[in-house]
Amino acid sequence: MKLLLNILPAICFFLTYKFSDHNLIYATIAVVISSVITLGGSWFLQGKITRIQIVVILVLFIFAIPTILVKDPDFIKWKVSVVNSVIAVAILLCQFVFKKDIIEALTGCKTPIPESVLKKAAVATAVYFLLCACLNYVIAFRLPEIMNINSDEAENLWVNYKTYGNGILNTVFMIGVFGWVYSQLTDQQKTALEKLVADVKDEHIGSGKKNAGECSSEESDKQ
Repeated sequence: MKLLLNILPAICFFLTYKFSDHNLIYATIAVVISSVITLGGSWFLQGKITRIQIVVILVLFIFAIPTILVKDPDFIKWKVSVVNSVIAVAILLCQFVFKKDIIEALTGCKTPIPESVLKKAAVATAVYFLLCACLNYVIAFRLPEIMNINSDEAENLWVNYKTYGNGILNTVFMIGVFGWVYSQLTDQQKTALEKLVADVKDEHIGSGKKNAGECSSEESDKQ
């Protein structure tokens, strides 16, 4: 049920766009309404709302409200690029300026990952999100001139990319980064990281009975 709630906004956005004669304004309205429903559903099922959910819906409102009021789809198209850029900057600031683990900031749990490994992973992730920001800009605003297609065809390609293309890229990259990080850990650190991943997964798509923020300091302290 929690997994369905998490993907509900994306499904509503995609289906509304496809069945409303490619009206991006209606699709934006649909994603706002479904996101509010998702937030309410999470509160009903868990009795709380996670930090990530709060950030996601606030960012959505920032770009969706102007899109709806001004009836200009460019606002919502910029969302992916701006969000990816902000994530990249936030990762770098947390890691190198504030000396704070971004994962801890989002989940409330310290990671067992050594500082040297975490820094390399942070840089790689920041660069990846900056590249994704550039890719979204190209797909959202430059396809007609690059591929010699009309604006409607370009918009349809962007909606497809936003709905599942971006998610696929993120999944592949995160699996790769996690695999590399995991290979750098000791057995004790691997066990602690596996527990953290299980807790976070349970927090967002599992039963929700265990709070991901309730990590034991002994298991989560960096070795």
